[in-house]
Amino acid sequence: MSVAVVVVTYNASELLRRCLVEVGTRFPVVVVNSASPADEAGLVRREFPHVELVERRDNAGFGSGANAGIAVTSTDWVLVLNPDAWPVGDALTRLADFAESRPRVAAAGPLLSRPDGSRQRSVLRAPLSPMALALWAALPEPVSGVYSLVRRLAGPRVEANVRPGEFLQGSALLLRRKAFDAMGGFDESFFMFGEDTDLCDRLRRAGWSVELCPNARFVHVGSGSTGSDPERMYRELLRSWLRLIAKRDGMPRAERSRRALVRALALRGRFFRDGRARRTAGWLAGADMPQLLDTSP
Repeated sequence: MSVAVVVVTYNASELLRRCLVEVGTRFPVVVVNSASPADEAGLVRREFPHVELVERRDNAGFGSGANAGIAVTSTDWVLVLNPDAWPVGDALTRLADFAESRPRVAAAGPLLSRPDGSRQRSVLRAPLSPMALALWAALPEPVSGVYSLVRRLAGPRVEANVRPGEFLQGSALLLRRKAFDAMGGFDESFFMFGEDTDLCDRLRRAGWSVELCPNARFVHVGSGSTGSDPERMYRELLRSWLRLIAKRDGMPRAERSRRALVRALALRGRFFRDGRARRTAGWLAGADMPQLLDTSP
């Protein structure tokens, strides 16, 4: 199999070390250091001399970093991997064999679990309407819990499928280079979150398939690079959903979604005494969609 591994890292030294140890040396590995304040570059040079290091002058976001890493590889397949994720056993080989045996697959993902072995969502449904986004923002835990339960109750065969409207969780995403290049790579206007959903959506619209491999398992810790500033990352998540809605369905629908978010978060802040929800509602209310999606300095 012609596979390379690209890891985009920012402020995740200890997790990156575990990731690179578990990936091993069978496949070529590229680490993209997104101007991290931690010494990930030094870690790679000292402990993993076989790894190719790409150092960036600033942190332009995950999609931009992934594009830069993929650009220095030449394999038919590329696994884009978070620094807080790693394969269990021969999961990478299993994932690659699964994808290679399906000519229309452009993106394949493994089953994900937490470090304690408990199941993590490998497939998600993006909230891409004003009502869905508002409901998820107001009641994130119940909405996510019900969705996960419905998938499990549907049975193993359904649970292993990526159905219309669903997308692979991008912490470990194997991509067919030919299809990836045809799409122009990740959309770099997504700083963090949503770039994986956007890519899966574009691949499907171009006639490719996106599939989950039930025989490959990866560990995903979660928040490995984003946990140091959770409120900012929460805002980036909402910004990414709004950006995706604007890209797919136009700015008027995204504006309706923004207004629905403001109302939902204000209600959550009031009834659940959620300070983050109140502050986020104020942030969303203080800017229109063009301002929210502006990526200029």
